[in-house]
Order: sequence, then structure tokens, then C-alpha cells
Amino acid sequence: MKQFSVALQETRRWFETLKWYSFFREFELQLLFGGLGIMFLRDLVYQLLPNKFNNIFYFVFQTIPLNSLAYLAFLVGAWLTLVSRNNLKYLPYGLWGYALYVLFPFTSISLSSLITPLVYILLGYGVFKYSVTSYATELEG
Repeated sequence: MKQFSVALQETRRWFETLKWYSFFREFELQLLFGGLGIMFLRDLVYQLLPNKFNNIFYFVFQTIPLNSLAYLAFLVGAWLTLVSRNNLKYLPYGLWGYALYVLFPFTSISLSSLITPLVYILLGYGVFKYSVTSYATELEG
């Protein structure tokens, strides 16, 4: 865990040299959970609303690539949260939420569809275990 802690500290120092980091650092949780929420909302809307609204949703989510932007926001938010000093404890919940998003609507679950969620669940578990160690708390200052 100490080596992972040192790697996160060095990654944080490298991010701090980039100009855009100071701006996006303030929105790390909004990017993480906002991107996840938009992706989940898209799937939920496609499941619940009738097919006559598909033209509107195609324009919103395909012509304007809102789903792709939400996924990129989720990834940027995950990286920023990973190297943050105070919000690392929320990252496992975002990773586990993404695993649920990949499995949603829980209709055609097979072995091949379980690989991606399993990876995100294991990553979330690893980050969760790390976030409660003393190495994560001693590098916060």
C-alpha cells in the first residue's frame, strides 16, 4: 500500500503542474457522479418512455454526444478523485455505481457481460481498502 500511496502522491504532483487541474479539481465529485447519473438517466429513459420519443433521445444522446461526454466526465472525475486529498473515500461508490450501470437493466446477464462490472467492483474494493489505511490518511496533509 505504501508504494501505491507514493504513486498517487507523485501523480497528484504531476497533475498540479497541468494548467487545467486547478480548475477541474473543484468539480471532481460533480464530474464523477454527474457523468454516472447522466449515463444511468439515459438508460432509464430509454427503458421507461415509449418509442415515439426515440427521435428526441437520438438527437440528445447521439447528435449531441451527451453519453460520450458523460463517460469522459466520469473517467476524468474518477482520476481527479483518485488523486484528491479529501475525496478519495467517495471513489469506490462511483466505481460500484458504474458496475451497476453496466449491468442495468439486468435482463441479459451472461459471463461476458459480467467481466467489466467485475473489474470495476474489484477496483472499487481495492480503493476502498486503500482509503481506510493509514497510508491514505497520512498523505492528506
